[in-house]
Amino acid sequence: MSRFSLFTVLFVFILSIHASLSGQDKTEPGLSRSEVVRIALQGSKSLQAARTLIEQAEARRSGAGLRSSPELMFDFATDAFFEDEGQSSVGIALKQRFPLTRRLSILKDIADVEIELAKAEVRNQERLLVREVELLCNEIAYLDAELSLRRSLVENDKEFADFVQSRIKTAEASPIEANQVRIELYILEQEIEHLETDRKKLIDRLRALIGYEVGETIHLSHRLDLGSSKPLFSDFGIEDLDTHPEYQMRSLMLEIADKRESLALANRWEDVSLGLGLEQERSVDQPMGIGAERFLGLSVSIPLPMKRRNESSLKESVLARRQMEELRDAVSLELRSKARASREEAAHLYHQSREFQEKITALVEINLKEMAEAYGAGQVSLNEVFQSQGQGLKIQSAHLRMVRDYEQALAEWRAAVAKNL
Repeated sequence: MSRFSLFTVLFVFILSIHASLSGQDKTEPGLSRSEVVRIALQGSKSLQAARTLIEQAEARRSGAGLRSSPELMFDFATDAFFEDEGQSSVGIALKQRFPLTRRLSILKDIADVEIELAKAEVRNQERLLVREVELLCNEIAYLDAELSLRRSLVENDKEFADFVQSRIKTAEASPIEANQVRIELYILEQEIEHLETDRKKLIDRLRALIGYEVGETIHLSHRLDLGSSKPLFSDFGIEDLDTHPEYQMRSLMLEIADKRESLALANRWEDVSLGLGLEQERSVDQPMGIGAERFLGLSVSIPLPMKRRNESSLKESVLARRQMEELRDAVSLELRSKARASREEAAHLYHQSREFQEKITALVEINLKEMAEAYGAGQVSLNEVFQSQGQGLKIQSAHLRMVRDYEQALAEWRAAVAKNL
């Protein structure tokens, strides 16, 4: 090949590498990951549905622990169907049931805790939503980087293909070399098409997740980035669980189970009823004849027996409380284990990605330069040059995957310790 050919080949491959490396630094106009999270928290349909749980719990609270409605009683009696002496009586009474235990106040307490439980459920839904949005944004950013890498190679390979084709007539290149370039271009174009299909699927999922209408455009500016320094990972221990919404949910469910056990004990006692009545009676009073009398009375109704055994409900409530306690402890262990695992994974991936970026990337650039020079000197074939380019592509893709995995692990850690809200 001529010296012009040598420098052209050198320019093509060095340009492709620098384009792939600097492509991640370009930020196109669009939504950042934090902006997408904000939109999701405002527009997610599932989250809006979850927020109605709070309103439902508040509505139940307004009717919890109320006394039963009083009973208004009327009675009338007459002797018209018997002696028919004009004797009769009419009475009116008001009757109210009263619990002997704290049953009504326990029901109010349960309703209050259910409101707090609904709020914790919503916060946990928000935590999980933010996690899913961040993971999707990271995956889309990874695909964007892979697409950018391959598109830069396609552009350079097209220029190289035109160059090879123009040198066939002067016998500086052969049709075989031109075909090799076309094959490489076809492979890259197929990879791009496959990546674009995967990206479209993720965009569709993200669109539904944040509440956008079908077909509504989403432009993302988020790019994968290791950052200039290792992030600080705080410990997550038992003392941190009280602020975690999922643990709060389990604790509140245990509190409700505890109060329902108290309710089962209170329900062993029947209510008593107190009544206040007024009665007027017309009766024969010899020798005065028919006279009228009025009476004011107080009544007490006591069910027998007053105390029920209620063993089945009580046993069920005790077991339910034990179940909630076990589930709370299980969530505690799961959250702490997940936080530690994701923290260690993120830290490991950060060091791995940083080392890879510092060592391997420089070797790739050196190898491509030497390969270009060797091809210009006729020491290697065009096929070997493309193998070197493919190796460079695999290395860059491997680095992108490492950064993607690091970002995903970081998002998982933030969600595990509830620091993404």
